[in-house]
Amino acid sequence: MTERDLKNHIELLKRQISGLNSEIRKSIEEIKLHRESLKTLREKRDELNAAVRECLSRAEVCRKARDDINQKIADLKKLRDDTQNQINQYRNRANQMKERRDKLNAIARMHTTSLEKAYAHELYVFIHADIPLKHEIDAYERLKNIGERLNMSREADAIHSELITIYKQIRELRTTADDIHQVIQGLADESQHYHDELLGIYKELDAARKEANSYHARLKDKYHIIDPLSKSIDAHKASVANMRKELSECLDALKERQQQTDTEDRKIALEKFKTSGRMSLEDLRVLMEHNDISFD
Repeated sequence: MTERDLKNHIELLKRQISGLNSEIRKSIEEIKLHRESLKTLREKRDELNAAVRECLSRAEVCRKARDDINQKIADLKKLRDDTQNQINQYRNRANQMKERRDKLNAIARMHTTSLEKAYAHELYVFIHADIPLKHEIDAYERLKNIGERLNMSREADAIHSELITIYKQIRELRTTADDIHQVIQGLADESQHYHDELLGIYKELDAARKEANSYHARLKDKYHIIDPLSKSIDAHKASVANMRKELSECLDALKERQQQTDTEDRKIALEKFKTSGRMSLEDLRVLMEHNDISFD
């Protein structure tokens, strides 16, 4: 940079530092104004939060009684659920058995008694009738088919008998589940009594909490204003410090540049004086400042 550029940059840095310092002072004053209301808002919020805690304390006794009953209900519900799980297991098993039975019946296509009569008839024909070989082969195939269907039908009947037992067990379990449900309903009514008693306390609590939250929100709004101002102050201070450092470096550079220029001017003036004995007023000033010439 030339000496002129250095001087211009120094003036620019001074103006920027002055402007930032002005912004810092304005931000500090604005923060002071907002902080005056912080204490009042905080005290009111804390007072309302104390009221909330008092409501919670009064509700604790009532809630404990309700929760004890609810624990009994939970235990009974678990017992009922266990019973329902057993019912579901029986149902799943029954559904699988029904599916198997229906597939077997679909293959059998007739009741067991009818198949037994058909099988006996075909067996009689196959054993006793005097028929051609081709007809005998056909009879054998019919006998084989009916026999397979008869086995399927008998297996389906056995599954059906087992299903009857399972459905009886399901009915017994349903009765148990219904009895448990009735006990649960009675306890639920008692629990509701305590719950209703809590509603009045919670209504009071909610009102206090809502108001406390409003004061807390106003506090947050204040901090949303103050925090950016504080950060801007820190940023401006950091910028000022950097600028002051740069200004100091520029001033040192300017001083060095001026010293170099002064040395060069002195050298030129001395050369002129020695060569011609003549000089300008500026040359004379430079020589006199360095005591290179005197009129004493």
